[in-house]
Amino acid sequence: MPTITFSGLASGLDTSAWVEAFVSVKQTTLTGYQQSLEAIEKKQATVSELQASFNTLRTSLEKLTDAKFGTSMDLFANNMVTSSNDKIFTATVNKNAARLTYDIKVEQLATKTSVSSDKSVSAVANDETKLSDIGITEGSMTVYVDGAKKTINIEKDDTVQDLKTRFAEAGVKAEIDSNGQLNLSAQNGTSEVLVGATTDTSNMKSILGLSKQEDGTYKSSSALYQVTGTSKITTPGIFSDGNGGTTSIKEGTFKIGDAEFTIDENTTINSLISQINSNKDAGATAYWDSANSKLVLTSTIEGESYVNVEAGTSNFTDVMGFTTSEWGSDGSLVSTALNTDNQTLGENAILYINGTQVISPTNTVTSDVSRLDGVTINLKGVSTEEEPSTKLEVTQDTTEVVTAVKDFVDQYNELMTKLDEVMASDGNLHGDTTLNSIKRSMRQMVTSSSGYGNDTYTMLSQIGISTADAGADINADTTSLKLDEDKLKEALSKDADAVKKVMIGTTKEEGLLTKFEGILDDALASNGWFSTTTESIQSDMTKYNNKITKEKQNLANYKSRLEAQFQAMENTISKMQSSYSNFLSK
Repeated sequence: MPTITFSGLASGLDTSAWVEAFVSVKQTTLTGYQQSLEAIEKKQATVSELQASFNTLRTSLEKLTDAKFGTSMDLFANNMVTSSNDKIFTATVNKNAARLTYDIKVEQLATKTSVSSDKSVSAVANDETKLSDIGITEGSMTVYVDGAKKTINIEKDDTVQDLKTRFAEAGVKAEIDSNGQLNLSAQNGTSEVLVGATTDTSNMKSILGLSKQEDGTYKSSSALYQVTGTSKITTPGIFSDGNGGTTSIKEGTFKIGDAEFTIDENTTINSLISQINSNKDAGATAYWDSANSKLVLTSTIEGESYVNVEAGTSNFTDVMGFTTSEWGSDGSLVSTALNTDNQTLGENAILYINGTQVISPTNTVTSDVSRLDGVTINLKGVSTEEEPSTKLEVTQDTTEVVTAVKDFVDQYNELMTKLDEVMASDGNLHGDTTLNSIKRSMRQMVTSSSGYGNDTYTMLSQIGISTADAGADINADTTSLKLDEDKLKEALSKDADAVKKVMIGTTKEEGLLTKFEGILDDALASNGWFSTTTESIQSDMTKYNNKITKEKQNLANYKSRLEAQFQAMENTISKMQSSYSNFLSK
């Protein structure tokens, strides 16, 4: 008798494929739930995007409607100011300024106080002074004695004595007078001496300002001072004591304005000036007048004010001639006094506003000085006989109003385009009657009348905000807004208050854009369309997520049952095969 065989482990059937096939039949319910959830999630994304667009429109609208909260937030309160001659003055203005025209005459500009040493503070060069220390560079300089060329070579470490010697060797007498000026003349008293050639490589002639005198000699316009910008201030004996001798400046402190400065062994004239000029508390700037060997201070503000200078532990300000101090035997400061004779006081500005004299300590005339609330005048020049007065005119600045209206129109159009998309027959929010009502209300508000018949303007179209051009085709787009900027500017120019009223309203009456803002606020409120719709969506998402979870569990249980049933079948078949095999073997 032939042997009975089965394919597979027992039955020979692909039971796994059968299980998957049976489960897939049941999968259609889960797939339906998942597709529904996906649609709800798309709707949620659409609502979120739409809410962002509503908020953007509201933000653009607030730039205009915030006018109801007072002047500080009112774009219609913006002012602009013009000067009929910017060379006399310019001006700035804020919202508090009265919109008027003023005649202004500027009689005198404010100037700054200047402080200078009353005489040269540097000691003049002596025979041991290095030429490099007084700014003369190495190189060559040419002199002609009766036409014969003589070259004066200047080396890096040469002193004044070396210079005198080389001039003498060339037949030229070189002397430094009591004022520190270099004098050149013929050694024999009769020869003609000419100084300088295009081939010279040293700066000596230019830095000293050597020029020919009427008697044929040469004299420097600048003195040969020992102190230069690079000189270390505490170098012994380089400063003049004012009596023909020399003195030294000791390390320590001093004050300019409210700032304290310190001199140490490495402080140079240039480094100290840099410290002064970079310190706002000094209230002054400084520079070194190398031609006259003086330190010059200039106040940073205009007006009749002294620059405060005080000695400290250093005698620097005494040597500069700014203070006169008394020092103790131990070198400590006993007292110090400001030398006011060294200060050339600045002058106050003098101007006339509509004939009334105004005196200002600076050229920036603020409202507390001018009594023009909200106006700051920046003086630039003095009035002339040809133009005895200059007009200052304060007018309304509507620039930001026009910009804000343009922004509102752009954002409105973007929102309407988005609403058309999401509410179309294939849109995620198709058929939402509440959203459609909101859209219709917004559309109606921008095209309706304020209802105040006696007003100059009662509709937005009268000030350039309309849904279509006059006489447009019946098929023209009437959903989006169009802005005629020229018409809006003309309306603002004629009656800005009327424009503000139709858009924003008053404390008693709401304007069209304020009402429009109310529509947005209602939609965005905690109980508005976005909130309730979002809650509904989230509820639906929770419901379908629960259904999906439950259905997945049902499918898992169904699959397990099938697998158990097929496994039982396989076991039964396996036992039958085993029994049959045993029967045959007997």
